[in-house]
Amino acid sequence: MYKRILIPTDGSAPSEAAVKAGLELAKSLGAEATLLYVMEPVMARLLIGPETIPYYPDLTRDLEVAGKQALERAEGFAEYLGVPVQSKLKEGSAAQVIVEEAAEHDLVVMGTHGRTGLDRLLLGSVTQKVLQRSPKPVLVVRMSESHQ
Repeated sequence: MYKRILIPTDGSAPSEAAVKAGLELAKSLGAEATLLYVMEPVMARLLIGPETIPYYPDLTRDLEVAGKQALERAEGFAEYLGVPVQSKLKEGSAAQVIVEEAAEHDLVVMGTHGRTGLDRLLLGSVTQKVLQRSPKPVLVVRMSESHQ
């Protein structure tokens, strides 16, 4: 049923919990997994141009390093479990890129921070956007309060 599982990660604790759950599911199903880290353009976050930020290249490089580190941690766990994985580091709107990648998979497994109220309104929810737009089923992994 599920032969190709997409597992987006942002390196956060809820995301790492979803990576673990997604890879364990892939192992139990004999499925392959795609690990995805999406670097959101800094300009989209700040609403200003790169020319106004003298350290913009360093910031972009730091985001890329963080993405590679998150993928490497997930790859290590996949190797430990014996799950074949492909890793992708992409740039764009996280929800949009995840939805686009979902079209090539049977299932998306992702974490949620579980934000509510004003935090959710101000910060948005990538998981919520993916749930609304994904062409494929989405399994949402939520960490318990004691692990956040």
